[in-house]
Amino acid sequence: MKPARGSSRASTQRPKSAGGEKKNSQQVKLINELFLCFSGHDSAPAHLRKVKGQEKWKPLDKPSIKVLDNMLSLSILSVLTMKSKEKEESQKHLNFLKDKFLAECSRLPVPPQKHGNIMQLSQQFHTENQKVKDGKKRLEALEWCMIVLKKSSQEVVSQLEQLQVKMDRLQHECKTMKEKLEKEELNAPQFIQLTEQAVLHLPALACCPENEPTLQEAIMKVVPDPKAVLKTLQERRVSRDVKAFLQLAHKQTDHL
Repeated sequence: MKPARGSSRASTQRPKSAGGEKKNSQQVKLINELFLCFSGHDSAPAHLRKVKGQEKWKPLDKPSIKVLDNMLSLSILSVLTMKSKEKEESQKHLNFLKDKFLAECSRLPVPPQKHGNIMQLSQQFHTENQKVKDGKKRLEALEWCMIVLKKSSQEVVSQLEQLQVKMDRLQHECKTMKEKLEKEELNAPQFIQLTEQAVLHLPALACCPENEPTLQEAIMKVVPDPKAVLKTLQERRVSRDVKAFLQLAHKQTDHL
């Protein structure tokens, strides 16, 4: 039933929640069962409750109780939904069961060989968990490096294949040029013989006497008025070309 308005008495009515009622009831039922088991109200056989050397067992220490308290508090917070309207009442009920459970645990004897500092175990667990996370990060980094190396190696292999294709093409060209050169060397004697056969063997010209007039002088003697011819040739535009031609012809005749 609900308390009267203005009263400080806690409500005895079961908390209601639209979304988390079923989940909260299961958690409460589980904690109640644990409490009954540790308080000795269970129906377990006697040979399971009595163990050899049980008289040497000692209660749990304070750090272990503190760790259990933290674990149960986190479990309670994880069970309670933020949207629950009666979250405070459910949390009070679960905290009450938690306190009763911890009170029983503080009086519960445990074997000496298994009695240890749970706080140290928790710290060791967090340390090992951090090592696992670091190992995963390193593994991911190594996998990324492997992917990069694989990609770069594929690029190097592709470049090597292209270079191999170029080398094969150059070797083929070198082989073709070598065969062509060998063929030309084989045909070289025939070309030498042809060049020797193509040489003209002309008889030597007779030497002209020194007092013999040149071709130009002979032509001038034939012309009636050589000065007029020279003047006419000099006045024409073609005279320069004709003069050059005559000089060249004169030189050629001198060489002959």
